Amino acid sequence: MGYIKVKDKIRLIVSITLICIVVLGIFYVYRRFTRNAIETLASNKELINILVAASNEYNEQRHSFYAILHFNPEKNSIGVTFVPPNYLVTLNKRTGKAKRLSSLSFSDYSDIIDSLEDDLHITIPFYIELYASDAIKIIDLIEGINLYILDQVKMDSGYTTGLNYCDGRKTLWYINKVEQNSIYLKYDRIMDVALTLFTNKELYKKYISKEYITEMVGSINTNLLIQEIISLIDVVYDAKTVYTTVMPGKMDKDNNYTVDDITRKLYEQKFLRPLVLDIKDSESIKVRILNGSDIPGLARKMRNVMTREGLTVVEFGTSPYTVTDKTVIINQKGNLNSALKVSSILGIDIMYHIVDSSQLADVLVIVGKDYSQ
Repeated sequence: MGYIKVKDKIRLIVSITLICIVVLGIFYVYRRFTRNAIETLASNKELINILVAASNEYNEQRHSFYAILHFNPEKNSIGVTFVPPNYLVTLNKRTGKAKRLSSLSFSDYSDIIDSLEDDLHITIPFYIELYASDAIKIIDLIEGINLYILDQVKMDSGYTTGLNYCDGRKTLWYINKVEQNSIYLKYDRIMDVALTLFTNKELYKKYISKEYITEMVGSINTNLLIQEIISLIDVVYDAKTVYTTVMPGKMDKDNNYTVDDITRKLYEQKFLRPLVLDIKDSESIKVRILNGSDIPGLARKMRNVMTREGLTVVEFGTSPYTVTDKTVIINQKGNLNSALKVSSILGIDIMYHIVDSSQLADVLVIVGKDYSQ
């Protein structure tokens, strides 16, 4: 009899344990499919930060491209901080052990995030890891993108001056074919693509469905759930502007990129404050004006307008490009606010993005024949 009672107790314990496992499993699945940390952060008016790692090809999860995406739903703004591949990731504060970002596998993403959080004083709860094949698929699924070309690529590569339709492969070619394979020039090209998508986002609304988004991100490694990605897309559609920068820092004697208090404070003042707070950029917008028509005097006429509005004209002259009928505004520094202000002053809506961080001017305006009217 005692033996039977013991067996009954064991069965009872096993049954209770199984029930607990099932209940916990149901609770986990429920939480997973209903969790939306993006909406929670947005409702708490917190900045949403996501680490993005990308490569052209698989190399044991070592990536040449890193960036932090910042979303501020309260101010309807988005920021992008590019992280140099020679950034020195602190692995152990006590011993001072550190390695270059490019040498680390993304399997160590928690170490990378911890170091970035410590250096930049922000919280990064999410990550996305993708490859060129993922980007190609996404661009093809939205039926390509129209990129504006002047002279940033060789015309014998299948491009012409003006708008060029690019499918996924051609877009990735555009990003990667830069002088000396410079990662900084690739940053600029990536912003050309990102800003073009952002300013034309109304064209892509038809692709926003759970089924379509699931197909787009199916092969991407991320800790974001589908419903959270859709919420992020909603944030993008509500956003009015985009800020971009390279992570603050300086080179040490071994050519490693490190962050100190001075560079971090500059980053907070110049980048994070405008992203988070409702403040206007105090720096004067620098404009380059080129007469792209065959009508003399139009660049000078526009210069006078820009000067009266308080903008700084750093150059005006004749355009070396094909004669154009329509005036176009080109965002050269990735600061969308600057380009939008020039657009507002001139009453011209045609805007493209050819980001070149080495340029002095924030905005290039190519004056067309329409400006003579």
